Amino acid sequence: MQQFSTQEVSKVTQASIRQLDYWARTGLLTPSVQDAQGSGSKRRYTFRDIVAAQTIQQLRERFCPLQKVRVAVQYLRKHYPDQTDSETLSRLTLITDGKKVYMLSDAHQVMEVITKQLVWSVPLGQLIVATDVQVRKMPQKWTQKVRVRDRGYHLEVELDQVSGEFTVQCRELPGAIEQGRTVIEAIDNGKEAVESVLAFMQRRGGATRRPTGAQRVATR
Repeated sequence: MQQFSTQEVSKVTQASIRQLDYWARTGLLTPSVQDAQGSGSKRRYTFRDIVAAQTIQQLRERFCPLQKVRVAVQYLRKHYPDQTDSETLSRLTLITDGKKVYMLSDAHQVMEVITKQLVWSVPLGQLIVATDVQVRKMPQKWTQKVRVRDRGYHLEVELDQVSGEFTVQCRELPGAIEQGRTVIEAIDNGKEAVESVLAFMQRRGGATRRPTGAQRVATR
């Protein structure tokens, strides 16, 4: 799963970093991967979060009250569309009157709802497609936290634009480098590489282990 920093989300959505910070602190849009936890910590968002941020922007531009935006965003994050057909996806529209939320894919149905009552609508499908295009143009590089042997490690994940494969390298163990056709495959291979390096270091054990205090005295 690709992750995005606050700066990257801001670049794609045109929402200011201050806005994103306010949305996170008030619970309107809390990052799915990692929220800020004290000084120095960073928020990490998913693609779904970016779509939600885009939706907030669109509804606010239509002067939809913030409390009604919350209703729409909660619905969106719970019922995120899983259609893979781009034609179906592009027809999706999110509609809310602040109490109920609808996700419609039929243009006639959309118009029928709009003409019957006061609603705020967002062309969700077009938004998702446009967001995907913007995200694909961004350098696809991020850090993935993993656990191996009950210890935490950081895998630097990067998409090779030429081969289309993902390369991973462990920050703590530079010798642990792997590739994969998909993100999941690359990360799994990266964890195996970390395990292999740790096993190698364990086998070398005595030769690579630094001497203890008593040993250092004895060798002077």
